[in-house]
Amino acid sequence: MREEWTMTRSLTSSRKRHRDRATIEKRRCEEGLALISTLMLGLIITAGVSSLLARQLMSRRLSAKESYQQLAEAAANNGLNRILGELNNPNPSQNRGFLFTLDNRENLNEPNNGFHWQRLNSNQSPQFSEVCLDTSIGLPKQRQGQSGESWPTTEVALEDADDPTLREDGVSKIETFYRLRGYSSPGTSGSTDNGEAKFIIEGIVRRKDAPPGSYLARSRLERSLYIQSWVDVNRSNDWAILAAHHMELGPIQLDSPGQILWHTSENNAKAIASQCNRPEIVKRMKGIDHYTANLASRVWPVINQKQPAAGIFKTNGSKDHYPGEPSTVRVWRVDDDQYNPSGSCWWRVLCQRRSQSGNYSTPTNTDSRRRWRRVNGRWQTTATIRLREKDICTGKSGDCHVYFDRINLSRSRLLIENSTRPVVLHLLGPGQGQFSGTNSEKASITLGRQALICGVDTNSNTCNQRPERLVIMTDAPQEPTQCADQNHRINLAGRSLPAAWILMRQGTVALQEDAQLQGVVWSHSYCSNGHRLSLNAQTNGAGSASLIKQASTLWDWANKGFSGYGRRITRGIRGTGLDQFQRF
Repeated sequence: MREEWTMTRSLTSSRKRHRDRATIEKRRCEEGLALISTLMLGLIITAGVSSLLARQLMSRRLSAKESYQQLAEAAANNGLNRILGELNNPNPSQNRGFLFTLDNRENLNEPNNGFHWQRLNSNQSPQFSEVCLDTSIGLPKQRQGQSGESWPTTEVALEDADDPTLREDGVSKIETFYRLRGYSSPGTSGSTDNGEAKFIIEGIVRRKDAPPGSYLARSRLERSLYIQSWVDVNRSNDWAILAAHHMELGPIQLDSPGQILWHTSENNAKAIASQCNRPEIVKRMKGIDHYTANLASRVWPVINQKQPAAGIFKTNGSKDHYPGEPSTVRVWRVDDDQYNPSGSCWWRVLCQRRSQSGNYSTPTNTDSRRRWRRVNGRWQTTATIRLREKDICTGKSGDCHVYFDRINLSRSRLLIENSTRPVVLHLLGPGQGQFSGTNSEKASITLGRQALICGVDTNSNTCNQRPERLVIMTDAPQEPTQCADQNHRINLAGRSLPAAWILMRQGTVALQEDAQLQGVVWSHSYCSNGHRLSLNAQTNGAGSASLIKQASTLWDWANKGFSGYGRRITRGIRGTGLDQFQRF
C-alpha cells in the first residue's frame, strides 16, 4: 500500500510539475506576443506622427509657396498700374503717352532687339507719326540703388530699401519686383495709333540681397488695353486750322489759335525733325514768317496720317434733288463769264442739270437778280443769287448737300441760306465721269475780288460768319498734281469767301491775290502763289464756344468716332479682355 501511495504521489507531483512548466511557457509566449504587439503599435504611432508632421511641414511649405505666388501676381498687377501711371500722367510736362504708339518687345530683327522705348533721345531715336513730338522727357529714372535707363524692361523694385517688409518668415526680408516683358502697340497690326495693345508684365518675389537668378516665385500677367489718340476739342491750340500735303505757305497770317498741319513723307521726316520750331522749317514750306509771331512753333509735320473723311460733315445727308424728281440729284453751274453751256440755259449765270444728263436748263422759282453793264467794250452781267432753304433739299430735313460742276464768279454774289440747317457744297469733276458742260471748262471754284459766296440767315443779305454751317468739299477721285492741277480747285481773292470750312482731301486751295477767310482749310495742296492768306479760325456763333467746339456740337463728332485733327493726346483708356496670369 505504501508503495502504491508512493507511486501515486510521485505521479501527481510529476503531473503538477508538468502543468506548471506548461503554464510558465504559456506565460512566456504571451509576454512575447504582448511585446511584439507593443512594438508594432509603437511603430504605427511613430509612423502616423511622422506622416502628420510631414503633412504639416508640406502644407506649410505649400502655403508659403502659394503666398509667394500671390505676392508675385500682385507685383505684376501693381507694376502694370505703375507703368500706366507713367504713360497716362495728366501733367503735360510728365506725360509719356507717345510710348503707347511704340512697340517694346523682343525682336532680334529690329534695332535694339525690338526694345524701342530705350532708343529715345539716342542717335537711333524712333520715328513717331508726329515728327516734332517732344520726347526729351525720356524714360523714368530707376529707383535709388538701381542703375540703367532701361525702365521698365529691367527689374524695378516696388519697395524702397527702407520700406517695411511685406512678409517676415524668420529668414530674411521678402522683396517684390516687376518688369515689362513685352508691349505690342496698335500699330503692330496696322498703321494706326488707335486700337488694341497688349502688355506682358512679370512679377518677381525674392529674398533681400539674393542674386538676380534666385527667386521665390514669378508670375506673368497679360492684359489687353484699348489705346486711343485724339485732339482735345477744348484745346483750340492743338487743332489744325490749315492742313495740306503739298504746302507753298507764302506770307501766311494766322489771326487765331491753331496749328499748320503738314503731311510729309518718311523720307523727309528726319531732316524736318532737325528743323522743328526753327525758321528753317518755314522756309522749307516756302513760307514767310513776317506776319505771324513764332510761326515755326505752329508748324506740326506728321507722317502716315490721313485727313478727315467727308463723313464728319454729314448727319441726315439730305441731297438736293432735281425739281419734281426726288430720286434725281441736281447739279448746279454758276458762271458770270461764260454763258453758253449745252442745253437751254444760255446767257444765264445760274444753270441746273440732272446728274445723269449733260444738258443744262434754267432753274425756276430761284431768286436770281441780274444787271448788265459794259466793261472794256463787252457787256457783262452782275448777279445776286440766293439759294433759299425752301429751294434746295426741298421737303428734306437736316444738313443739305448741294452739288456743283463749276462756280466761276468775277462780280456776282451767291448767298446760301444756312441759319436753320447747315449746307455742304460738293464740287464735282470730270474725273468722276460726271458731265461738266463743255470739255474746256474746269471743275473749279474761282472767285474774283468783287465776287462773294457766303452763308446768310433767312431773308438776310448779310453774311452770318458761321463757317461751321457752310462747308465746301470736293469729291475728286485722285490727288492733284501739286499746284499745277486746275480741276477740283478753289481760287480765292480778297474777301470773296469770308466764312467757310474747306475740306478738299484730293483738291487744291490757291490764292489769286491776298485773301481773308474766317474758317478752316484742310486740303491736299495749298498754293499761296506768293500771296498772303489771313486766316481766322473763330466763329460768331452763340456763346463763347470756339469754332472747333461749335463744329463738334453741330456735326455730332463725338458719336461719329471722329478723334480730331491736329496735335494729339494718346492714352490707354480701358481693358479689352480678361487678365491672364501664368505661374512659372
